[in-house]
Amino acid sequence: MTGVVVETERLTLREWKPADIDGFAVLARDPRVTRYINGGRAATDEQIGSFLERQIITAARAGWCRWALELREPADGEPRGVVGFAGPGCTFAPDIEFGWWLHPNLWGRGLATEAAQAGARHCFAVIGFPRLISMVHPENAASLAVARKVGFRPEAQVEHSGVTLVRHVLDNPLGDLPRDPRYRRDCRGLPHGSSLGTAHPASPHG
Repeated sequence: MTGVVVETERLTLREWKPADIDGFAVLARDPRVTRYINGGRAATDEQIGSFLERQIITAARAGWCRWALELREPADGEPRGVVGFAGPGCTFAPDIEFGWWLHPNLWGRGLATEAAQAGARHCFAVIGFPRLISMVHPENAASLAVARKVGFRPEAQVEHSGVTLVRHVLDNPLGDLPRDPRYRRDCRGLPHGSSLGTAHPASPHG
């Protein structure tokens, strides 16, 4: 598989391909997923295409994006291919935002926590971000739990696009940060997101 960034026991985080658009569309149009993002509305074709294009451009320019999330060995009856994503974004520049989505059929199995922990470790140990933020809706109990398990601490409530969110912060625990020239550590010159997938993580339930 090309573009693999991180592998865990059950998951693969990887870069996006144009062929992922149909799989991502299923996720972005599920009302259970969009409850806390995009104003609770299903994503339009334009938003879906724009999201995918932004991730491909950002990965090429910066070495990171909101990665596609796959099950390594999906069982019968489970979604195959792209079932979610995790990774940093630039909506809250200059801060690097970290978020997660997961297909509802996979909620309650600890997969969102597994993906977020692996993604955060990669962001700190390989890319070298000094800190990450995560913006979570105060009623999104599942994502609040994931943020806590990953180590994020709630910092303040903020308003974004008319919505109240809880800003969480996670500092890089490493003393000497990596400085690999393949990776950018800021958002300057990168495409900014629309409301889709940029405001606050959808309920991952695990």
